[in-house]
Amino acid sequence: MEYIEAVTTVTLLQLKTSDIISLAAVIISALSLAGALVTYIIKSISDYKKKIEEMRPNVFISYENESSYDFFNQRLILKNYGKTTAWISSISIKPPFENKGSADFRANTFATIKDFPLAPGQKLDTLIGSSGQSDGTIIKAKREYIINYESEDRKRHYVSRYVVNEEGYPVLLRIDKSKDVMEIRSSINNVGKELKIINSKGVKIKHDERKQPIQ
Repeated sequence: MEYIEAVTTVTLLQLKTSDIISLAAVIISALSLAGALVTYIIKSISDYKKKIEEMRPNVFISYENESSYDFFNQRLILKNYGKTTAWISSISIKPPFENKGSADFRANTFATIKDFPLAPGQKLDTLIGSSGQSDGTIIKAKREYIINYESEDRKRHYVSRYVVNEEGYPVLLRIDKSKDVMEIRSSINNVGKELKIINSKGVKIKHDERKQPIQ
């Protein structure tokens, strides 16, 4: 045994300096390659997760308080702001909506949605209150929303959970400038002007009739 160890030591000592440097370079290269491979794998996983996050569905419920031509409407809007289809599992709204008047606007319809696909950019809206119908505007509250939904392949689950203070929600003034509405509005204005002219002529005729002497 002592002889073998002595021979091994002599063999190692007989390695040239250039051979030792070459061996070290190979070892360093192998370690560098292994490190680069590990870094690549980690980056690939990170990029994959980032891509999945970018392409995920994103479902949100918002309000629209709209005043247009003296009419006031309140709408609830369910929309997928993401880039892939969302499968809605359930929606919870607490407390449920209540209207001040007696009109039933079915304001809590969204809470009945189950296993429903919502395409990217697709939205559903429902009327939850309107003036002029038994004063049917909603009773304002701090309302909690919990939206459970799944990814397009049904493999990932998401939850949107938040509270909305309806006291601070703005009222948007909307004016419909579409061709049909503008033509109708113009016609109404013209009719109003004609009625004023006719009315003024009628008043003048009556006034002239009063001035005529009685024969």
